[in-house]
Amino acid sequence: MRTIILMSTYQGENFVVDQIASILACMQQGDQLLIRDDGSTDRTIERIQSFDDSRIQCVKGQNLGFSRSFMELMRQVPSGFDMIMLADQDDIWLPGKMESAWDFIKLHKGVPALYCSRQYLVDENLQAIALSENFKRRPSFENALTENIVTGCTAAFNPDLLRLVILLKNSQLVYFHDWWLYLVATTFGNVFFDTHSHIQYRQHSQNAIGRGAGMARYLEIIKFLRKKSWIHIMYQQIQAFQLTYSEILSDEQSKFIKRFFNPNDRRSVIRLIFSMKRFRQSLFGEFLLRGLLAFEWTFGRGLLPTSPPHIGSSS
Repeated sequence: MRTIILMSTYQGENFVVDQIASILACMQQGDQLLIRDDGSTDRTIERIQSFDDSRIQCVKGQNLGFSRSFMELMRQVPSGFDMIMLADQDDIWLPGKMESAWDFIKLHKGVPALYCSRQYLVDENLQAIALSENFKRRPSFENALTENIVTGCTAAFNPDLLRLVILLKNSQLVYFHDWWLYLVATTFGNVFFDTHSHIQYRQHSQNAIGRGAGMARYLEIIKFLRKKSWIHIMYQQIQAFQLTYSEILSDEQSKFIKRFFNPNDRRSVIRLIFSMKRFRQSLFGEFLLRGLLAFEWTFGRGLLPTSPPHIGSSS
């Protein structure tokens, strides 16, 4: 097995050394750590270059934002690797992380496959906060249209999925690269959510996206919603999805999107708001989605942005 780990860094001088050290401890000789720095102005590059290890390759890039930076990394993956993993710049990988992912990935040669897991949430000093949410409903295409259960720093996938994911025709329409992975994987392949954790997921003030446990997770979501429209993000991703894969979707999948996820059809929006079908993992999340949809449609920012999408920086 040969694995390539993809890491995007931005202003990460405080924690990147600890993270790289933990990743190297998990890697084998034939593995590679490919790092793309997303325009840092601090000493992130210097810290990365302090490692004298031929398995590390670092490229400097302009600031694209975390999602587009990871998409760029995925497009740079060379052939010859059996598994691709994603890594943030500030976590700690635990022993067995790669093996746990490979146990699933190796069973799906020739079929797009995605692995993800729960996380040990820790503070800046690695003191335990909580174990992240345990999603009990199975991963599915219907769920992936409205919700992301894949935390990027836990994601591992095979080349079969990679080839599909990088077909994305307009990266400006996709805000979360890990949600894109989840949607594509549930459409064309298999997803496994590991209820065990193999990573310490550091929570601090510079996180691009925070992650709470239980109701704290929804507090983080509400904070995010004050700045961004989740409804815009969802519908734009579905636009990108149809633009990229319309010719290879099944008739059933195409009809399902048209029935529930057409922002230009009033009947489709009403169906989604009042449908008895469950989409999200929790009932609270279900009511939150439908409430946001009704509010944005009636009083808020609309279902789609009025100006071209802008994906913010990695900060």
